[in-house]
Amino acid sequence: MTLENKKKYILIFSIIILLDQVTKLIIQTTFDANPYKVIHVIKDFFLIRYVENKGAVWGIFSNPSHTIIPKIITAFSIIALIAVIYYFLKLEAKCACELTSLSFIIGGAVGNIIDRLYQGYVVDFLDVYIGSYHWPTFNVADSFISIGVVLLIFSIWRGKCTQF
Repeated sequence: MTLENKKKYILIFSIIILLDQVTKLIIQTTFDANPYKVIHVIKDFFLIRYVENKGAVWGIFSNPSHTIIPKIITAFSIIALIAVIYYFLKLEAKCACELTSLSFIIGGAVGNIIDRLYQGYVVDFLDVYIGSYHWPTFNVADSFISIGVVLLIFSIWRGKCTQF
């Protein structure tokens, strides 16, 4: 299948990358003067907090003892992105669910890799909690990666178009 038939999916992941980078820029600009500032959006449920995540998903390895750890995380992220792009290119146009899910994953992955390459960390800012339960702070890219993975699992489970 040619890229010509995948224009709408390329547009999807391009919009995700743009949305992710713009929201992170807004957050960095807003919190520049006060990185400890917290904006309560929905009391006792959702807030916006600026976090520089030097680690992996959910902040794992956020305080690495070696400077090589963030580089390894970035390398693994790029390798995973290449694998996802490979599958994206192999799929036919009729595989709309799979292509959409991979577009979400590509857009989110590229958004976070841009941060890692240019800043050395990923900007996270969406913070959800209920009582003492606190979900790790995340961003727009993480949201699309998660939705994309769930959608991909669903489409594979459905079994109609998975010809990886």
